[in-house]
Amino acid sequence: MHVLEDASAGLTQAEGERVVGPTCPPHPQQAPVPAGSPFARASLKSGKTESSSYFRRKEKMFRFFIRRLVKAQSFYWVVLCVVALNTLCVAMVHYNQPQRLTTALYFAEFVFLGLFLTEMSLKMYGLGPRSYFRSSFNCFDFGVIVGSIFEVVWAAIKPGTSFGISVLRALRLLRIFKVTKYWSSLRNLVVSLLNSMKSIISLLFLLFLFIVVFALLGMQLFGGQ
Repeated sequence: MHVLEDASAGLTQAEGERVVGPTCPPHPQQAPVPAGSPFARASLKSGKTESSSYFRRKEKMFRFFIRRLVKAQSFYWVVLCVVALNTLCVAMVHYNQPQRLTTALYFAEFVFLGLFLTEMSLKMYGLGPRSYFRSSFNCFDFGVIVGSIFEVVWAAIKPGTSFGISVLRALRLLRIFKVTKYWSSLRNLVVSLLNSMKSIISLLFLLFLFIVVFALLGMQLFGGQ
């Protein structure tokens, strides 16, 4: 009887030890990655690379859209219409014109300059500087626009003074010859005229030599009489 009591007491004590015994230790928490560690630098670099590649893709898509825009035929005809309006404004200048017309033409010149500057910027961004300057018309437009901007800035700094660069603005009207791209007969005429320029220049140079020679001969024969 005492043996059974001692056995039951031992079992109860063993169960109590199992229940009250030490529990399993908790899992250790991961320590935060320090800011200067290689892993942190690698994660920051990967994030910057992803953001830069995203903006690069967006910029390429936008540039491709601008390139298609400046190469479209509608954009070409809009530019020609602006050139025609600029030609009309230049032709409207006359002697003893009203002051309202003078003021309107003065501000219209700034409007046309802004439009041509916008066209140049779009073409240079969409096509790239190297492809933009391959065209002689684009080089001509660039020179005229830069000269016009320089004169406008100089007139704002020192009013009443001018370098005569405004004369080049009238040369911008030569852009109307770009219509020869779609006018075959006019294009053939312009090409024939340009091809004959070499012979014309040679003839003019020969005439200039004749004029100089006979001018010198006249001075030697009839000078001082």
